[in-house]
Amino acid sequence: MPTPTSPRRARGRAALTLPAALVVPLAAGAASAGAGPTATEPTVHVRTPTAGAQLRDGTVRVTGSYSSDQPVTRVSVVLCRTDAQQRCRDYLTSATAGTFATGWTALKAALTPDSSTGGRTGSFALTATNLPTATMRAATYASDAETPKGPRMSVDFGVTASSNPPGPGYITIMWGRAGWQAAGGEGCSRRPANARTLEQNAKDLLARGLFGVGGVVTSRANETTRQCTRNYVLESSWADLARLRDRYGWSVISQSKTYPDLTTLDTEAEVLAETRDTLATFRSHGHARAWGAFAYPDNKRNGFVQAIVNRYFAFGRIYGDGINSRAEVTQPPHWMTTLSVNGGQCHNEALDCHTMTGVNNQRTTVPAVISRSLRPGADQWGVVQFYRIVDGKYGVGVGSGLRWDCTSSDWRNRWTGQPELYCRNSFLEALAGRSSSARIADPVTVAKAWGRRPG
Repeated sequence: MPTPTSPRRARGRAALTLPAALVVPLAAGAASAGAGPTATEPTVHVRTPTAGAQLRDGTVRVTGSYSSDQPVTRVSVVLCRTDAQQRCRDYLTSATAGTFATGWTALKAALTPDSSTGGRTGSFALTATNLPTATMRAATYASDAETPKGPRMSVDFGVTASSNPPGPGYITIMWGRAGWQAAGGEGCSRRPANARTLEQNAKDLLARGLFGVGGVVTSRANETTRQCTRNYVLESSWADLARLRDRYGWSVISQSKTYPDLTTLDTEAEVLAETRDTLATFRSHGHARAWGAFAYPDNKRNGFVQAIVNRYFAFGRIYGDGINSRAEVTQPPHWMTTLSVNGGQCHNEALDCHTMTGVNNQRTTVPAVISRSLRPGADQWGVVQFYRIVDGKYGVGVGSGLRWDCTSSDWRNRWTGQPELYCRNSFLEALAGRSSSARIADPVTVAKAWGRRPG
């Protein structure tokens, strides 16, 4: 930790006392990174928008990553309208109201910290809506305990106001690979009674006026029996998926035929066999809405694969903060950004479960983070993905494997021994925090509402 007289702390103070401190971040020049970061200051990299982009529907989504040598506390985004000389003339005061003022305003981005680095790295996102037609600039910087303003990255772009009134917000609740139930032992012989089935989860959703969308690896779905995969999960059968569809209103999307690393496939025929050809399998089992999205196995894709997927599926599921805007997903590469909900270590630093060893030492997703993705604004789409839900307590001690303790009334004390296991009480708390006005939808519903057709 730097001392109070370290060069880094001195730089942090200077950033606040410069006379032009509130103007420098927005100096002219697209995609400029400021005055050169040091190795220890918090830095940002902006992914979207790209320099010179022309955005539609009065919406801009500023996303990217951050990095520092200690936990990042905030990422700020300053949005301004520029004049003919590329100078800022006024500043956006609210991410949703579309109002501007001459006073400089920094908007707070939503952070998704990387738990494996203790929040020193992660991603950020801020969506601004209801913007007028204008040329604009976004300047972004990160803050931590030592540096109030790290090096800024600025990007110039254009926005066209929406010609249509904003539509409703949508939410989609996904289930990765449609796992039927958590299991363990040779041939999935251990099946704890409080490892909840996908149908039990469907009943929880139905009681709240909701339904799910299951991702399916078609080669893992037997007609009537449940396949055991790698001795840790029972897969849903086609009979299970039909019952979820007919009784609970569920739909499915494709997660490929065999779940390969698609980036290792060399020919178009190989990619088609894993993507397009699964649609015929779905249709033969009565699932006509699988074209709504394709879930890239293990989040792996490249431009070659994406171009093929976009011909046959409305959207491509990738992992992120789970908030999508209409303007963004209706343009290539049509990514459906999805919050992957994980279990793992607990958040209470006083308990052994906080430091237990597990897969990637993953920390349990905070219920409020899930709720945030389930509170989309107008013309936004929140997508979250669960895997397998567990209840109560199973196993002895803390650590990895088929064990968990979800008995505490405080979400900070709950943990699971596998990242794809999540406590039911945390699941229900997250659902309780959703927007009551957002519409539950599958990807096909959103695609039709927003005019996105594959091809």
